[in-house]
Amino acid sequence: MNIKRMMRLVLTFGMGFAMIALPMAVAADSNSQVPVIIQNGFNSWAAKGVSYAFDVWRKGGLIEDSNKPSQLSGYFGRIDRTVGKYKGFELIESKRISQTTQIVYVSINFERAAIFARFLVYRTDKDWVIQDMDFSPKPEAIMPWLAFAGQDYSQ
Repeated sequence: MNIKRMMRLVLTFGMGFAMIALPMAVAADSNSQVPVIIQNGFNSWAAKGVSYAFDVWRKGGLIEDSNKPSQLSGYFGRIDRTVGKYKGFELIESKRISQTTQIVYVSINFERAAIFARFLVYRTDKDWVIQDMDFSPKPEAIMPWLAFAGQDYSQ
């Protein structure tokens, strides 16, 4: 076997491995970009139900004494007849605004549809808390740049 042929084989194998391993590494890393309070809310949703997720998300933040989490919990309680049961969530993007604030965009997956969410989180002295959150079945309502872009954002 000559050297050129062996180098091609090694490069081909290496590129194939990279194409498989890189997406797995990115997927594993994506949950680490989601603040723990958001992850804990989704874990509570899966284990106990939607109202428990909003109980987690309201603690310690600007919305703690707001009626918004209760209204949103009721909304999700009503739409589960349409979209089906909660299956999980996926990080779409996390944008740092400052050292103490970031916006986290997620897709909340159900049996028959996805609902898109935007969480504005704030870093207190202790941990991240949710300052505000919005949900919509229309991704461009949560991520307005999608309405103007003609490209695939799933990569």
